[in-house]
Amino acid sequence: MELFWRDGYASTSLQALLDCMGISRQSLYNAFGDKRNLYLACLDRYIERRASGMLSQLEAPDAGYAEVIGFFDGLRQREAKPAETPRTCLIGRSCVELGADDPDVAERVQAHMYRTMQAFRNALKNAVARGEVEPLDPDAVSRHLTATLQGLGMMRRAGATLEELGGAVGVALSVIRPTAALAESTDAAVAPAE
Repeated sequence: MELFWRDGYASTSLQALLDCMGISRQSLYNAFGDKRNLYLACLDRYIERRASGMLSQLEAPDAGYAEVIGFFDGLRQREAKPAETPRTCLIGRSCVELGADDPDVAERVQAHMYRTMQAFRNALKNAVARGEVEPLDPDAVSRHLTATLQGLGMMRRAGATLEELGGAVGVALSVIRPTAALAESTDAAVAPAE
């Protein structure tokens, strides 16, 4: 998964995969059939582990405004850690590289995008219902945030700085306006005790 994530499907050679996994060509064929099926298994694992972990707070029944903000703050913290090369999301990379030509990849990408939109929608609907944010269209804003999320990965891969990414996130989140009641409760929660 790491090799495909770093180098992409086309640039990851079969020999590099065998060396990384420490197995023979026949073992790979016996277990997966071919490189493409191994790639699909890696996409499934990525979605199951990494993507599910990232979306779990947004998918929680009580998720709201804080979880939306926390999601993007978590991305910022992960991106601030040193890495060999900036990486986009494996799903985003797969969409760009193979999504138009491979129906199995396209199906996985679409399912993940839908799940991401539904996670944002869940948190946004709760935030509106609880009066944390001003009324908004949860469907439209969840699509907007999902598109922003994928765009951030591409920008990072292209060399955008953390400051530039932060600016893009700030603009993206500006469509979600906290209510005065939320601001007051936040101020009260952090006010020093007398």
